[in-house]
Amino acid sequence: MLLFFLIYNIKAIQGFFSGLITILTPFIIGAVIAYLLSPLYNMLLRNFEDVFQRRLGPRRARSFGVALSVTISILFALVLLGGLFALVLPNLINSIMGIVSSFPTYIQHGNELLEKLWKDNPSLARTAQEIYDSVATYVGDWATKDLIPNIKNLSNTLGGINALVSSVVNGVVYAVKIVTNTLLGFIVAIYLLVSKTQMIGRAKQLSYSIFSIKVANDILVRCRYIHKVFGGFIRGKLLDSFIIGIICFVGTSLLNIPFAILISVVVGVTNIIPFFGPFIGAIPSGLLILLIDPLKALYFVLFILALQQFDGNILGPKILGDSTGLSSFWVMFAILLAGGLFGFVGMVVGVPLFAVLYSILSGLVCHSLRRRGMPEETQAY
Repeated sequence: MLLFFLIYNIKAIQGFFSGLITILTPFIIGAVIAYLLSPLYNMLLRNFEDVFQRRLGPRRARSFGVALSVTISILFALVLLGGLFALVLPNLINSIMGIVSSFPTYIQHGNELLEKLWKDNPSLARTAQEIYDSVATYVGDWATKDLIPNIKNLSNTLGGINALVSSVVNGVVYAVKIVTNTLLGFIVAIYLLVSKTQMIGRAKQLSYSIFSIKVANDILVRCRYIHKVFGGFIRGKLLDSFIIGIICFVGTSLLNIPFAILISVVVGVTNIIPFFGPFIGAIPSGLLILLIDPLKALYFVLFILALQQFDGNILGPKILGDSTGLSSFWVMFAILLAGGLFGFVGMVVGVPLFAVLYSILSGLVCHSLRRRGMPEETQAY
Protein backbone atom coordinates (compact mmCIF):
# COMPACT_ATOMS: atom_id res chain seq x y z
CA MET A 1 0.00 0.00 0.00
CA LEU A 2 2.83 2.38 0.84
CA LEU A 3 4.58 1.60 -2.46
CA PHE A 4 1.35 2.20 -4.40
CA PHE A 5 0.84 5.48 -2.54
CA LEU A 6 4.37 6.65 -3.39
CA ILE A 7 4.03 5.74 -7.08
CA TYR A 8 0.57 7.28 -7.38
CA ASN A 9 1.69 10.55 -5.78
CA ILE A 10 5.20 10.70 -7.22
CA LYS A 11 4.68 14.14 -8.77
CA ALA A 12 3.46 15.64 -5.51
CA ILE A 13 6.35 14.06 -3.60
CA GLN A 14 8.86 15.39 -6.12
CA GLY A 15 7.31 18.84 -5.86
CA PHE A 16 7.47 18.71 -2.07
CA PHE A 17 11.16 17.78 -2.03
CA SER A 18 11.97 20.35 -4.74
CA GLY A 19 10.32 23.07 -2.68
CA LEU A 20 12.08 21.85 0.46
CA ILE A 21 15.47 21.91 -1.29
CA THR A 22 14.75 25.45 -2.57
CA ILE A 23 13.98 26.61 0.97
CA LEU A 24 17.06 24.89 2.41
CA THR A 25 19.43 26.03 -0.35
CA PRO A 26 21.34 28.51 1.93
CA PHE A 27 21.85 25.76 4.51
CA ILE A 28 23.03 23.31 1.83
CA ILE A 29 25.48 25.89 0.45
CA GLY A 30 26.67 26.69 3.97
CA ALA A 31 27.18 23.02 4.79
CA VAL A 32 29.22 22.51 1.61
CA ILE A 33 31.37 25.59 2.34
CA ALA A 34 31.94 24.51 5.95
CA TYR A 35 32.80 20.98 4.88
CA LEU A 36 35.32 22.16 2.28
CA LEU A 37 36.91 24.57 4.78
CA SER A 38 37.09 22.02 7.60
CA PRO A 39 40.70 20.88 6.94
CA LEU A 40 41.95 24.48 6.99
CA TYR A 41 39.85 25.27 10.07
CA ASN A 42 41.11 22.19 11.95
CA MET A 43 44.75 22.98 11.16
CA LEU A 44 44.42 26.61 12.27
CA LEU A 45 42.55 25.65 15.44
CA ARG A 46 45.25 23.19 16.52
CA ASN A 47 48.01 25.74 16.01
CA PHE A 48 46.14 28.60 17.71
CA GLU A 49 45.23 26.44 20.71
CA ASP A 50 48.88 25.50 21.20
CA VAL A 51 49.92 29.17 21.04
CA PHE A 52 47.20 30.63 23.27
CA GLN A 53 47.05 27.83 25.82
CA ARG A 54 50.28 28.88 27.49
CA ARG A 55 49.06 32.44 28.09
CA LEU A 56 45.26 32.31 28.37
CA GLY A 57 44.43 28.84 29.71
CA PRO A 58 42.57 26.00 28.00
CA ARG A 59 39.04 27.50 27.88
CA ARG A 60 39.94 30.97 26.67
CA ALA A 61 42.52 29.54 24.29
CA ARG A 62 39.76 27.40 22.76
CA SER A 63 37.44 30.42 22.34
CA PHE A 64 40.12 32.62 20.78
CA GLY A 65 41.32 29.78 18.58
CA VAL A 66 37.81 29.05 17.26
CA ALA A 67 37.13 32.74 16.54
CA LEU A 68 40.42 33.29 14.71
CA SER A 69 40.23 30.00 12.81
CA VAL A 70 36.69 30.68 11.58
CA THR A 71 37.57 34.26 10.60
CA ILE A 72 40.68 33.26 8.66
CA SER A 73 38.93 30.32 6.97
CA ILE A 74 35.97 32.42 5.79
CA LEU A 75 38.26 35.26 4.66
CA PHE A 76 40.37 32.75 2.74
CA ALA A 77 37.27 31.45 0.92
CA LEU A 78 36.04 34.99 0.15
CA VAL A 79 39.44 36.13 -1.11
CA LEU A 80 39.79 33.00 -3.24
CA LEU A 81 36.35 33.44 -4.81
CA GLY A 82 36.84 37.18 -5.26
CA GLY A 83 40.24 36.68 -6.86
CA LEU A 84 38.92 34.04 -9.24
CA PHE A 85 35.99 36.24 -10.28
CA ALA A 86 38.19 39.31 -10.65
CA LEU A 87 40.76 37.50 -12.78
CA VAL A 88 38.59 35.13 -14.79
CA LEU A 89 35.13 36.68 -15.09
CA PRO A 90 35.99 39.79 -17.19
CA ASN A 91 38.05 37.76 -19.66
CA LEU A 92 35.35 35.10 -19.70
CA ILE A 93 32.69 37.66 -20.58
CA ASN A 94 34.90 39.18 -23.29
CA SER A 95 35.47 35.74 -24.80
CA ILE A 96 31.76 34.93 -24.85
CA MET A 97 30.92 38.33 -26.38
CA GLY A 98 33.63 37.83 -28.98
CA ILE A 99 32.20 34.44 -29.92
CA VAL A 100 28.68 35.87 -30.20
CA SER A 101 29.74 38.85 -32.33
CA SER A 102 31.95 36.77 -34.63
CA PHE A 103 29.73 33.70 -34.83
CA PRO A 104 28.42 34.44 -38.38
CA THR A 105 32.03 34.66 -39.59
CA TYR A 106 32.82 31.33 -37.94
CA ILE A 107 29.77 29.72 -39.58
CA GLN A 108 30.78 31.06 -42.98
CA HIS A 109 34.32 29.79 -42.47
CA GLY A 110 32.95 26.39 -41.47
CA ASN A 111 30.73 26.27 -44.55
CA GLU A 112 33.72 27.03 -46.77
CA LEU A 113 35.68 24.20 -45.19
CA LEU A 114 32.76 21.80 -45.64
CA GLU A 115 32.28 22.82 -49.27
CA LYS A 116 35.95 22.15 -49.96
CA LEU A 117 35.72 18.80 -48.17
CA TRP A 118 32.59 17.79 -50.13
CA LYS A 119 34.21 18.82 -53.42
CA ASP A 120 37.19 16.57 -52.78
CA ASN A 121 35.09 13.63 -51.45
CA PRO A 122 31.83 13.11 -53.45
CA SER A 123 30.79 9.92 -51.62
CA LEU A 124 31.19 11.57 -48.25
CA ALA A 125 29.21 14.54 -49.52
CA ARG A 126 26.28 12.31 -50.53
CA THR A 127 26.21 10.61 -47.13
CA ALA A 128 26.37 13.95 -45.32
CA GLN A 129 23.61 15.33 -47.55
CA GLU A 130 21.33 12.42 -46.65
CA ILE A 131 21.98 12.96 -42.93
CA TYR A 132 21.42 16.68 -43.34
CA ASP A 133 18.12 16.12 -45.18
CA SER A 134 16.80 13.82 -42.47
CA VAL A 135 17.83 16.22 -39.69
CA ALA A 136 16.40 19.20 -41.58
CA THR A 137 13.10 17.37 -42.09
CA TYR A 138 12.88 16.52 -38.40
CA VAL A 139 13.71 20.10 -37.33
CA GLY A 140 11.23 21.50 -39.84
CA ASP A 141 8.43 19.26 -38.58
CA TRP A 142 9.25 20.14 -34.97
CA ALA A 143 9.29 23.87 -35.75
CA THR A 144 6.02 23.68 -37.68
CA LYS A 145 4.09 21.50 -35.27
CA ASP A 146 5.52 22.52 -31.87
CA LEU A 147 7.64 25.65 -31.90
CA ILE A 148 5.56 28.01 -34.05
CA PRO A 149 2.21 27.23 -32.34
CA ASN A 150 3.81 27.80 -28.92
CA ILE A 151 5.32 31.08 -30.10
CA LYS A 152 1.94 32.18 -31.46
CA ASN A 153 0.24 31.29 -28.21
CA LEU A 154 2.89 33.16 -26.28
CA SER A 155 2.56 36.16 -28.58
CA ASN A 156 -1.22 36.17 -28.28
CA THR A 157 -1.32 35.82 -24.53
CA LEU A 158 1.61 37.89 -23.35
CA GLY A 159 2.98 39.81 -26.30
CA GLY A 160 6.59 39.82 -27.44
CA ILE A 161 7.65 42.78 -25.30
CA ASN A 162 6.05 41.41 -22.15
CA ALA A 163 7.76 38.06 -22.69
CA LEU A 164 11.13 39.79 -23.13
CA VAL A 165 10.61 41.93 -20.02
CA SER A 166 9.54 38.85 -18.09
CA SER A 167 12.66 36.99 -19.17
CA VAL A 168 14.90 39.87 -18.10
CA VAL A 169 13.13 40.21 -14.76
CA ASN A 170 13.34 36.47 -14.15
CA GLY A 171 17.05 36.55 -14.96
CA VAL A 172 17.66 39.43 -12.55
CA VAL A 173 15.62 37.75 -9.82
CA TYR A 174 17.52 34.50 -10.35
CA ALA A 175 20.89 36.29 -10.14
CA VAL A 176 19.83 38.13 -6.96
CA LYS A 177 18.64 34.84 -5.49
CA ILE A 178 21.99 33.19 -6.21
CA VAL A 179 23.91 36.04 -4.57
CA THR A 180 21.57 36.08 -1.56
CA ASN A 181 21.77 32.31 -1.07
CA THR A 182 25.56 32.44 -1.33
CA LEU A 183 25.83 35.21 1.30
CA LEU A 184 23.43 33.36 3.59
CA GLY A 185 25.44 30.21 2.94
CA PHE A 186 28.61 31.89 4.24
CA ILE A 187 26.72 32.98 7.37
CA VAL A 188 25.47 29.42 7.88
CA ALA A 189 29.03 28.13 7.32
CA ILE A 190 30.29 30.42 10.13
CA TYR A 191 27.73 29.00 12.55
CA LEU A 192 28.52 25.43 11.50
CA LEU A 193 32.27 25.88 11.95
CA VAL A 194 31.86 27.56 15.35
CA SER A 195 29.52 24.86 16.67
CA LYS A 196 31.06 21.91 14.81
CA THR A 197 32.47 20.18 17.91
CA GLN A 198 29.23 20.56 19.87
CA MET A 199 27.12 19.28 16.96
CA ILE A 200 29.34 16.21 16.50
CA GLY A 201 29.22 15.56 20.24
CA ARG A 202 25.42 15.77 20.29
CA ALA A 203 25.17 13.44 17.29
CA LYS A 204 27.32 10.87 19.13
CA GLN A 205 25.25 11.36 22.28
CA LEU A 206 22.05 10.72 20.32
CA SER A 207 23.52 7.59 18.71
CA TYR A 208 24.57 6.06 22.03
CA SER A 209 21.20 6.93 23.60
CA ILE A 210 19.21 5.16 20.84
CA PHE A 211 21.42 2.21 19.86
CA SER A 212 23.56 -0.26 21.73
CA ILE A 213 27.23 0.53 22.19
CA LYS A 214 28.25 -1.96 19.49
CA VAL A 215 25.75 -0.61 16.94
CA ALA A 216 26.63 3.00 17.79
CA ASN A 217 30.34 2.25 17.33
CA ASP A 218 29.58 0.65 13.96
CA ILE A 219 27.63 3.77 12.93
CA LEU A 220 30.58 5.99 13.89
CA VAL A 221 32.97 3.79 11.90
CA ARG A 222 30.68 4.08 8.87
CA CYS A 223 30.44 7.85 9.28
CA ARG A 224 34.23 8.13 9.41
CA TYR A 225 34.47 6.05 6.24
CA ILE A 226 31.86 8.25 4.51
CA HIS A 227 33.80 11.35 5.56
CA LYS A 228 37.05 9.83 4.29
CA VAL A 229 35.58 8.88 0.89
CA PHE A 230 33.59 12.08 0.29
CA GLY A 231 36.20 14.44 1.71
CA GLY A 232 39.12 12.81 -0.05
CA PHE A 233 37.34 12.56 -3.38
CA ILE A 234 35.64 15.99 -3.52
CA ARG A 235 38.60 18.02 -2.23
CA GLY A 236 41.06 16.01 -4.30
CA LYS A 237 38.96 16.37 -7.44
CA LEU A 238 38.61 20.13 -6.95
CA LEU A 239 42.38 20.50 -6.52
CA ASP A 240 43.04 18.22 -9.49
CA SER A 241 40.63 20.17 -11.73
CA PHE A 242 42.09 23.51 -10.62
CA ILE A 243 45.60 22.35 -11.57
CA ILE A 244 44.36 20.94 -14.89
CA GLY A 245 42.64 24.26 -15.68
CA ILE A 246 45.86 26.20 -15.02
CA ILE A 247 47.94 23.79 -17.12
CA CYS A 248 45.34 24.02 -19.91
CA PHE A 249 45.50 27.82 -19.84
CA VAL A 250 49.31 27.82 -20.00
CA GLY A 251 49.34 25.27 -22.84
CA THR A 252 46.64 26.95 -24.93
CA SER A 253 48.31 30.33 -24.45
CA LEU A 254 51.67 28.96 -25.61
CA LEU A 255 49.99 27.35 -28.63
CA ASN A 256 48.22 30.66 -29.37
CA ILE A 257 44.82 28.96 -29.35
CA PRO A 258 41.90 31.43 -29.37
CA PHE A 259 39.70 31.91 -26.28
CA ALA A 260 42.31 30.33 -23.99
CA ILE A 261 40.66 31.45 -20.74
CA LEU A 262 37.16 30.33 -21.78
CA ILE A 263 38.41 26.93 -22.94
CA SER A 264 40.52 26.46 -19.80
CA VAL A 265 37.55 27.25 -17.55
CA VAL A 266 35.36 24.79 -19.46
CA VAL A 267 38.01 22.06 -19.33
CA GLY A 268 38.74 22.69 -15.64
CA VAL A 269 35.08 22.71 -14.56
CA THR A 270 34.08 19.63 -16.55
CA ASN A 271 37.18 17.79 -15.31
CA ILE A 272 35.43 17.60 -11.91
CA ILE A 273 33.20 14.93 -13.48
CA PRO A 274 35.08 11.61 -13.44
CA PHE A 275 35.49 9.54 -16.58
CA PHE A 276 33.30 11.62 -18.92
CA GLY A 277 34.46 15.09 -17.82
CA PRO A 278 37.43 15.46 -20.20
CA PHE A 279 35.25 14.60 -23.22
CA ILE A 280 32.39 16.86 -22.13
CA GLY A 281 34.75 19.85 -21.96
CA ALA A 282 37.06 19.10 -24.88
CA ILE A 283 34.51 18.29 -27.61
CA PRO A 284 32.65 21.66 -27.75
CA SER A 285 35.92 23.54 -27.26
CA GLY A 286 37.51 21.64 -30.14
CA LEU A 287 34.52 22.31 -32.42
CA LEU A 288 34.71 26.03 -31.61
CA ILE A 289 38.40 26.15 -32.49
CA LEU A 290 37.72 24.12 -35.65
CA LEU A 291 35.47 26.89 -36.96
CA ILE A 292 38.30 29.39 -36.53
CA ASP A 293 41.45 27.44 -37.42
CA PRO A 294 41.44 23.68 -38.21
CA LEU A 295 45.19 23.35 -37.66
CA LYS A 296 44.94 24.85 -34.17
CA ALA A 297 42.00 22.56 -33.49
CA LEU A 298 44.29 19.62 -34.27
CA TYR A 299 46.95 21.05 -31.91
CA PHE A 300 44.28 21.47 -29.23
CA VAL A 301 43.03 17.89 -29.55
CA LEU A 302 46.58 16.51 -29.29
CA PHE A 303 47.29 18.77 -26.30
CA ILE A 304 44.08 17.71 -24.51
CA LEU A 305 44.86 14.03 -25.12
CA ALA A 306 48.32 14.49 -23.60
CA LEU A 307 46.88 16.53 -20.71
CA GLN A 308 44.26 13.91 -19.89
CA GLN A 309 46.86 11.15 -20.02
CA PHE A 310 48.95 13.15 -17.56
CA ASP A 311 45.91 13.68 -15.34
CA GLY A 312 44.69 10.10 -15.48
CA ASN A 313 48.07 8.38 -14.99
CA ILE A 314 50.15 10.81 -12.90
CA LEU A 315 48.35 13.79 -11.35
CA GLY A 316 45.00 12.15 -10.52
CA PRO A 317 46.42 9.06 -8.77
CA LYS A 318 48.88 11.25 -6.82
CA ILE A 319 46.09 13.49 -5.48
CA LEU A 320 43.15 11.07 -5.22
CA GLY A 321 44.84 7.71 -4.81
CA ASP A 322 42.30 4.88 -4.56
CA SER A 323 39.80 7.01 -2.64
CA THR A 324 36.71 5.16 -3.88
CA GLY A 325 37.88 1.60 -4.46
CA LEU A 326 35.49 1.18 -7.41
CA SER A 327 36.27 -0.41 -10.73
CA SER A 328 35.92 1.54 -13.98
CA PHE A 329 32.60 -0.16 -14.75
CA TRP A 330 31.01 0.91 -11.45
CA VAL A 331 32.42 4.43 -11.84
CA MET A 332 30.73 4.74 -15.23
CA PHE A 333 27.51 3.21 -13.85
CA ALA A 334 27.45 5.62 -10.90
CA ILE A 335 28.03 8.67 -13.11
CA LEU A 336 25.30 7.76 -15.59
CA LEU A 337 22.77 6.85 -12.90
CA ALA A 338 23.39 9.84 -10.61
CA GLY A 339 23.73 12.21 -13.58
CA GLY A 340 20.39 11.08 -14.96
CA LEU A 341 18.72 11.59 -11.58
CA PHE A 342 20.40 14.77 -10.29
CA GLY A 343 22.17 16.39 -13.26
CA PHE A 344 25.62 17.92 -12.92
CA VAL A 345 25.67 17.63 -9.12
CA GLY A 346 24.82 13.95 -9.41
CA MET A 347 27.68 13.38 -11.85
CA VAL A 348 30.09 14.96 -9.33
CA VAL A 349 28.94 13.23 -6.12
CA GLY A 350 27.65 10.02 -7.73
CA VAL A 351 30.98 8.18 -7.54
CA PRO A 352 31.72 8.71 -3.81
CA LEU A 353 28.04 8.15 -2.95
CA PHE A 354 27.97 4.87 -4.86
CA ALA A 355 31.31 3.89 -3.24
CA VAL A 356 29.75 4.34 0.21
CA LEU A 357 26.65 2.31 -0.73
CA TYR A 358 28.85 -0.35 -2.31
CA SER A 359 30.95 -0.57 0.85
CA ILE A 360 27.86 -0.86 3.09
CA LEU A 361 26.39 -3.59 0.89
CA SER A 362 29.71 -5.46 0.85
CA GLY A 363 29.88 -5.24 4.64
CA LEU A 364 26.37 -6.66 4.98
CA VAL A 365 27.17 -9.50 2.57
CA CYS A 366 30.39 -10.37 4.43
CA HIS A 367 28.57 -10.25 7.78
CA SER A 368 25.89 -12.63 6.50
CA LEU A 369 28.51 -15.02 5.11
CA ARG A 370 30.42 -15.03 8.41
CA ARG A 371 27.26 -15.93 10.30
CA ARG A 372 26.76 -18.90 7.97
CA GLY A 373 30.38 -20.01 8.26
CA MET A 374 31.07 -19.46 4.58
CA PRO A 375 34.19 -17.84 3.02
CA GLU A 376 34.11 -14.12 2.27
CA GLU A 377 36.58 -14.05 -0.63
CA THR A 378 35.03 -13.79 -4.10
CA GLN A 379 37.62 -16.22 -5.51
CA ALA A 380 36.15 -19.02 -3.39
CA TYR A 381 32.97 -18.89 -5.47
